[in-house]
Amino acid sequence: MKKTIGVVLAGGNSTRFGEDKAFFKLEGKPMYRHVVDTIWTSGVVDEVIISTNQRLAECFEDMDTIVDGNFQDCGPLGGLHEVSRAFPEDCLLVVSCDTPHVSPEWLRILGSRAAAYPDALIVTKAQDRLHPLIGIYQGSGLSDTLRHLIDRGRLSMRGLFEERQTIEVDAAFYDIDEKIFTNINRKTDIRLRGYESGEHYR
Repeated sequence: MKKTIGVVLAGGNSTRFGEDKAFFKLEGKPMYRHVVDTIWTSGVVDEVIISTNQRLAECFEDMDTIVDGNFQDCGPLGGLHEVSRAFPEDCLLVVSCDTPHVSPEWLRILGSRAAAYPDALIVTKAQDRLHPLIGIYQGSGLSDTLRHLIDRGRLSMRGLFEERQTIEVDAAFYDIDEKIFTNINRKTDIRLRGYESGEHYR
C-alpha cells in the first residue's frame, strides 16, 4: 500500500549560516524539529525521516535517518535519490530544514494536489518563484530519473522538472502569505523574521 513519507532535508554544510543550522534553536527547539512537528501536524504523512549526510547522521535524537553517502556532493538531488530508492513506491513530502515557518495548512494543500496527480511532482510557487524543497516527489521510476541526472552532472532541480511532469501550486491562489516559505540561510534571516534565537542545540 502506498504511503506518504515526510522527508526533512538536512544534508547541507550550512556554509552561509556558519554552523549546522538544523540544530540551531529557534523559540526553544532546533530548526529541524520545527519542520518535523509541522509535517506531523499536517496529518498528511505516515512517517517522517531525515535525509542527511554521514557527519550528522547520529545527531537527530530518535529520528530515522537516510544518508546520502553516495552522492553527498550532489545537493538536494543526491538526498532525494537516496530517499526515493529507499521508498520507491511511496509519496515523498519534502521540506528543507531551513524553512521552519512553513504551515501544516500548506502541506495539506500539497497533499491534496498530489492525490489528484499521483505521477506528478508537486512544487510550491509564490510570487513567480519556485520553492522546490517544499513539495511532493512521487511517481514510478523517480529514483532512476534522479540517478540519470546525477550521472550526467545535471544537479539542478530545474533539470528534474524538465524530465518529469511537474505541477506548480501557487500560494496566491489559496491566499497563503508567501513569507512562510522563506528559508533561513544566514543568521541575519532569523532577526528579520523576528524569531527568538538561542544557543546551538548540539
